[in-house]
Amino acid sequence: MLAMRWIVKRRWTFWRMWIIGIGIWLCAGGVHAQETSEVTVGAAGIGDSYYPALGNSGYDVQHYTITLFTPVAQNYINAETHIEAIATHDLTAFNLDFYHLNILELRVNNIRAEYSRSGNELTIIPDELIPAGETFTVRIHYSGAPNVSESGEVSYAEGWWHGDGGIITAGEPSGASTWYPVNEHPLDKATYTFILTVPSPYVAVANGTLESTEVDGDNITYIWEMRQPMASYLASFQAGLFVMQTDDSGSVPIRNFFPEGRERGGETVFADQAAMIDYFSSIFGEYPFEVYGAVVANESFGFALELQTLSLFGLRFVNAGRNSPDTQGVIAHEAAHQWFGNSVSLSDWSEIWLNEGFATYASWLWFEHSAGAQVFEDIVNEYYNFISANDQLANGATLEDARRIARSFAPPGAPHPDDLFNIGVYVRGALVLHALRLEVGDDSFFEILQTYANQFRYSNATIADFIAISESISGQDLESFFDAWLYDEIMPDIPQIGLENSVD
Repeated sequence: MLAMRWIVKRRWTFWRMWIIGIGIWLCAGGVHAQETSEVTVGAAGIGDSYYPALGNSGYDVQHYTITLFTPVAQNYINAETHIEAIATHDLTAFNLDFYHLNILELRVNNIRAEYSRSGNELTIIPDELIPAGETFTVRIHYSGAPNVSESGEVSYAEGWWHGDGGIITAGEPSGASTWYPVNEHPLDKATYTFILTVPSPYVAVANGTLESTEVDGDNITYIWEMRQPMASYLASFQAGLFVMQTDDSGSVPIRNFFPEGRERGGETVFADQAAMIDYFSSIFGEYPFEVYGAVVANESFGFALELQTLSLFGLRFVNAGRNSPDTQGVIAHEAAHQWFGNSVSLSDWSEIWLNEGFATYASWLWFEHSAGAQVFEDIVNEYYNFISANDQLANGATLEDARRIARSFAPPGAPHPDDLFNIGVYVRGALVLHALRLEVGDDSFFEILQTYANQFRYSNATIADFIAISESISGQDLESFFDAWLYDEIMPDIPQIGLENSVD
């Protein structure tokens, strides 16, 4: 995820969530008592160190089927989500993350189940104990008006947005639970089927491949399949007056969706996507999904989000034009996320560097490839001097002020939970990788990136995993290197190219 001009400034407050106690009792017409001396309850919270209430334990979701109708012009949905999961231990109760919408019916293994709600937590009590290792299903029929932004602006943090231009979903690190019940953490990735019905002439866009469209009177149903595992924050549903354009010039099919009347400008701005995917495939390994593309919402917001196989952009990116380096950098950044963040997902939100630092450096590599070594060197020098506050010191800031500015850019391995997308995660995070490249040499460096992308393809990784691969391939002890670059308050020097931190 990236904001225009590489700086993400917005912060948000997460929904407050509580772990709720569960009582299992016997009553007429109620839940059958479990004939066991031990009540086994899936915990509310998957164990994330930054956002402990996100996600849930006790099961592993395999597949979501989301069947949804919306009139688009009004903020309303009537939907059913069918979940296939495997119990990781005996379950008498378990939780899903689900916010605000009205539940009309809830079944576990096709039998009505009791449930309770507290904040964003939906606690489900099945009719019978679900044994460890057993596959089970949950079907929830629900309706209502999804939560919308109080500010009236599109936000990457709120999940669902409805406006004159249509419907946008974007929620990182959370927000999927505003429109479907979910185990909302990247540790529980799953495949998806989207069955999306909208009135003609609206178009419903989602992740993966478009399998079919079905016309029924004034409505059109779009069926999308995401066959590779996907983290919930990357699940996408966009509805609007879109025109689809395709590009088969590269190794991966590209399909872009632009607002009506903006397709010519969009085609020009996004013309290099196929070349970007092919270049990244040559250095990171085979592209991990079946298709790629972009959806440009008919709203002018200043962020982009790497939704799996279908990155989300606002009109501001189209308006900036093809010759804007910022725009091309963001397009490359979101494409690179398909390897780093989407295929290889983080295990804990504290390690967001694995997503954003990698995608930012990949966009610099694209400029090195497409514009030449001097442009790449200029980018490295510019951002090093900016993040270190060398520039501010050279322009008359006192040493004390320069140090204060430098400390506002978080070390990439330790951003604050309320400032997860600090610019330090992106830019200093990219400089970590460039410093590693200089430390181990190009051959080892690109082998490290490709090994990491392949070894953790479709799964989750940690910073420790990346360090272990780096040390194994390079044959070097890199503990002190990564400690300094990821966690020290003041950014280290890069002596190989003469960059010194004058503020230290």
